[in-house]
Amino acid sequence: VAPALALVIGWLVSRSLAPLQRLAVEVRARDSGSLQALPVTGLPDEVLPLVQSLHALLDRLGSALAAQRHFVGDPARELRSPRTALNLQVQVMRRAPDEAARDEAARALTAGVDRATRLVEQLLALARSEATPPREAHAAPLAGIVRMAMGDVAPLAEARGTTLELDVGDDAETATVSGDADVAVLARNLIDNAVRYSPHGGHVSVWVGLDEARASAPVLQVDDDGPGIPEGEREMVFDRFVRRDNAADQTGSGLGLAIVRQVALRQGAEVVLETSPTGGLRVRVAWPAPTPS
Repeated sequence: VAPALALVIGWLVSRSLAPLQRLAVEVRARDSGSLQALPVTGLPDEVLPLVQSLHALLDRLGSALAAQRHFVGDPARELRSPRTALNLQVQVMRRAPDEAARDEAARALTAGVDRATRLVEQLLALARSEATPPREAHAAPLAGIVRMAMGDVAPLAEARGTTLELDVGDDAETATVSGDADVAVLARNLIDNAVRYSPHGGHVSVWVGLDEARASAPVLQVDDDGPGIPEGEREMVFDRFVRRDNAADQTGSGLGLAIVRQVALRQGAEVVLETSPTGGLRVRVAWPAPTPS
């Protein structure tokens, strides 16, 4: 009886483990790019939570890999242009016939380095916003973050003779948003973009307020007096490397609004493009309404 019972128990155990063994074979047969869901047919109920967690992990890995492929695709081509320009500027400086020509070539080279540096910084900011999940972060006043962002952009505005104006609405001084580092990236790129698309000697108006129609949700609004964007073209400017030909500054990377949109998505915020009363572009970023405490 005992041997027969052992055989029956062994058969039952083997039968119950067969789905797990098939799952193990499936996992071993996959390569690094095989991130599709694992088969769950026949798996014991006790194992399903583990497999579902693995599926969630595979989804996150897939998103990270897709962002990485996206990051090294078009950007690699975009980086060739400043690299070529820098090489040409170095050659011009070497062949300069006199001190004045060398000084002019050095200024052009410095400007080229600045453009390449800004492009790399924006690419890294975009890659981080695409590849990393939103982090829990402490709340910080939106107005304070915007003031620091305006300070970062102030040298560019001064060089272009552009006036930066900040208006903080009633009761908005203490309005907070979470993820201050992300919001700083958003605000800096938004204000930088407005300065670059405004004419020399132009005006950029920044407003921080509360949307009473949305339960006092924090709002950041930036107006420029540039050429604006036709309504039918507004969605496409959120794509990467889209540059408008009518920009006052043609040295932009075409990444500013792409970064703004990506960070806003991480924040659960909404980005709306409108025509400014000045005739330029108004960009309005509205965060979710604060949760009642």
